[in-house]
Amino acid sequence: MSTSGTAASRRMTVHYAGLQGTYWMVFCAILSFASVFLLSRDFDNTQIGVVLALANAFGALLQPAVAALADRARKVPLRHIVALVAFITAALSGVLLIIPHTFYITMALFCLVGTLMFVIQPLLNALGFVYEKLGITIDFGIARGVGSVAFAAASYLLGLLVARFGADVLPVTFMALYLLIMVLALAFRAPGRPAAAASPQQAAAVPPQSGGLLHFFKKYPAFTAFMLGCTCVFIFHTMLNNFLLQIVTYMGGAETQFSSALTLAAVLELPAMLLFSRLVKRVRCDTLMRVSLVFFLLKAATLALAGSVAGVYVSQCCQIGAYALFIPASVYYANDLMEEPDKVKGQAVMTVTNTLGGVFGSLLGGWLIDQFGIRIMLYCGVGITLLGVLVSNIFIQRTGRPHQPAADTAA
Repeated sequence: MSTSGTAASRRMTVHYAGLQGTYWMVFCAILSFASVFLLSRDFDNTQIGVVLALANAFGALLQPAVAALADRARKVPLRHIVALVAFITAALSGVLLIIPHTFYITMALFCLVGTLMFVIQPLLNALGFVYEKLGITIDFGIARGVGSVAFAAASYLLGLLVARFGADVLPVTFMALYLLIMVLALAFRAPGRPAAAASPQQAAAVPPQSGGLLHFFKKYPAFTAFMLGCTCVFIFHTMLNNFLLQIVTYMGGAETQFSSALTLAAVLELPAMLLFSRLVKRVRCDTLMRVSLVFFLLKAATLALAGSVAGVYVSQCCQIGAYALFIPASVYYANDLMEEPDKVKGQAVMTVTNTLGGVFGSLLGGWLIDQFGIRIMLYCGVGITLLGVLVSNIFIQRTGRPHQPAADTAA
């Protein structure tokens, strides 16, 4: 790579890290503090679970559809699609702030805000690979590591802000952060190439040939089965994230310990994220995925056996090998396996594992807590995670030698 190419890659990595950092701050504000906000609006645990399940369900439906549109789009830059979704979500967040505390209106608006949060995630992941055909390689691991730091900072700061100003500070945060995402996305263009790589197809100079979802699943059957296993893993991951406040309270803690547990997990993501670009050059992506799945199981089992807040902290320490490794590895893994016309859709379908896990985890978690209590919910989560790990390991595909990743040919 030329000196100018290296400089451009560094500049674009910094810019992309800003996008990832801002996104994960708003992800923390919406999803991790969902219980805080909705409890302040008089929702119970089951109702919170339903709201989050609906947001995940609609997200799972829209993610592949929007991604397919992005795969086919030749005239609309991917960054413009990201900016549009961010603007719409900011507007909805403003409405959520000013409306009366009415149950159904609050439920509908929060569900929409959450849905669009999920929709934008695979688009941001794909955006990180758009310019590689032009010789501009973005370090996804570093950018996602910045996202983890931003998530940790947001979880700590939002805990302080909510304690001082109340839960209504959260929609203000949603709105501000989404407007920042919009600005950063619009400015995300290769130096000296104002019109280049406007979309994945333009970057790859390949005409759009991607079929629908049914065609995709038939084309990649092992990937589809692997995705179903990962969905089971993310069911308990969602239970933990959505109901962490309730878990910490059950273990004898309070909102301060809740924020500390969030921050701890986010901070521990950083080493894996920052070192991932080096790690993936030495270890195959499929191996890294297997390791991360084992850590998910270890995290679930540790939490189920916890008897105090200290046990929750120990469980959160498993984040370093679980979610922290899974996210960058899954982005590269999906990108390695997909043909050019399916790149963005592949990212969306991979993200759907998280989103579908969110649907079932939100519904099941809230219902189990209300009907049987925290401990039974944790035991059920271990069983579901074990099933997911077994299925995923059966269908995971070998990705070849360590990188020089196939992501280098990504659009």
